[in-house]
Amino acid sequence: MKAKYILILIAIISTSCSKSVLSDMEITDPHLLKVKVKIEQNQYDEREVQVLIRDKNNRPVDLLSGKVIVNDHIVLFDRAEINSAGARGYIYHPYSNEQIFKITIYWNSYDSHTFILSPQNGWPGFDSPSCSCSYDHEPDYYYDNYSLKPAPFYGHEINVVYNIINW
Repeated sequence: MKAKYILILIAIISTSCSKSVLSDMEITDPHLLKVKVKIEQNQYDEREVQVLIRDKNNRPVDLLSGKVIVNDHIVLFDRAEINSAGARGYIYHPYSNEQIFKITIYWNSYDSHTFILSPQNGWPGFDSPSCSCSYDHEPDYYYDNYSLKPAPFYGHEINVVYNIINW
């Protein structure tokens, strides 16, 4: 009986990590895409902005003729490294002084949507460490989420989640 559940779990994990069939076609309808932006920071002050584009079944979409630009940098489809169990999406590693993120998503070669994450719309910004000391305990985190509306994507929104250190 246990073996049956283990096989089901392995099947779920292996299929949930595979790319969406939308990765193999040019997207003309942005409502097919769910967009989430996760901003992560860990106790080593490593930071990531993860633009996660999914289909209706939550499978990752690697935009065939599209791209994602964060603060004027084209970002690659890759695995996230910070606090995300290897989620796949467009990963940006911000400079230490970057606090505001201008993100443009091209779902094909000509159609796009641009939005900005800043304190004016809910993103509080990173905290910086007050010293260069090392922690001997697990630090506190700020965690919150909100939606940016309107947007051309599924649900007419972009979900924003952040999990950052409370120095």
